[in-house]
Amino acid sequence: MRDTRVLGHLIKELKNKGLIHYDKDFLDYVGIPKKEVTAKQLSGFIKREGDIHNKLFLKNIESFFELDETMWTSNNARQINMIDIAVKHKLYLQSLPKEDALDISSIIPVELPCTKNQMRLLDTFSKTTTQRESETMIDEFLSEELLKKTVENQYFLVKLLGLAYKKGLYAIILEFIAPNLYKKHSDNVEIQKYLAHTYGSLKKYDEAQQILSILIDHSTIENINLRTAALSNHKREMFENENNLIKADKLYVLIQGYQELHAINGIYSYYTGINLLYMVVLGQTLFPADSRYTSIDTKEIYERSKPSLQEDNTHNDYYIKMSGFEFQLLLGREGVLEKIESYLDDVKPHVSLVERTLRQMQLFIDKTKKSHLPIAVIFEKTIDTLASYCKFSKKT
Repeated sequence: MRDTRVLGHLIKELKNKGLIHYDKDFLDYVGIPKKEVTAKQLSGFIKREGDIHNKLFLKNIESFFELDETMWTSNNARQINMIDIAVKHKLYLQSLPKEDALDISSIIPVELPCTKNQMRLLDTFSKTTTQRESETMIDEFLSEELLKKTVENQYFLVKLLGLAYKKGLYAIILEFIAPNLYKKHSDNVEIQKYLAHTYGSLKKYDEAQQILSILIDHSTIENINLRTAALSNHKREMFENENNLIKADKLYVLIQGYQELHAINGIYSYYTGINLLYMVVLGQTLFPADSRYTSIDTKEIYERSKPSLQEDNTHNDYYIKMSGFEFQLLLGREGVLEKIESYLDDVKPHVSLVERTLRQMQLFIDKTKKSHLPIAVIFEKTIDTLASYCKFSKKT
């Protein structure tokens, strides 16, 4: 899809959503002065195929829809999806009350901060070390009506959701916490991220992708992380529906998606990079004669991702450290398992974090273990180590 057709699709979507009525309305909607582009020039852009050379015009559109220049150069499916999401986001923003809307804060109750008792209970809950202890406290909260959908409980519920997520209490979040948040909090971007990953962890991939598809963040790295998470949910769903038979063409399309995300703005996020490397190594293992996979330089993926490992501030330290180990495992480096064992002994990360790594590795090993290659063997040993750590930690 070339520039002019992208513009045509964008205008068509805006008209379908009722945001504009005529093609010429697009200029006023985006805020492009007539002296910069006339209605006649716009019509010419839409009707012909080819590149638009007016860079200022293109930049204005990118800025207005909070997209980068890849909106003009991506492949068809991803390009259309990118534009459709951006239009939905604008429709959502337009539906929100304007600044001059009636101020009713004086006649409705506002959320109250946590009481000293609530803060004390949250502190105690944060220090629970086993799932049984955590679930017992949740039962106490229920009996004391701290999880009810009331004004007094809102900030308590918000803080509790974050703690419960870190402890891997996903079913509890969806059943007892999230439904009782007021819309103001449930629509919060951070809460939505928690819920998306909660759904994904429970294999509710459709729900996870629905949330992730509309979470467009102003931060480029966050945007990349969210799109990577959405693609990874699609990956897990696809793999589980393949009955252990991965098709070469589908896997390659998945790799292309990760490659595109990995290269955005030259950031080379390690979060995208590790997902990409898993899929490339999987392709090279399952299809050793397919040049689409064997021609990809796995070391280059790691080298480009390394700076992001050192600079990232959007993920838990555990993910950063463990991703470094996973890169090395996938590249066949020696002595990595010993480093992982030492890290687990020293840091003692929460079980829920380690279980997420286990799910990633298990997805990979389920497709490669029959190969009996060295990489499959070392991954099986690593999985045993992580599983033993989780089992022992839950008992103590």
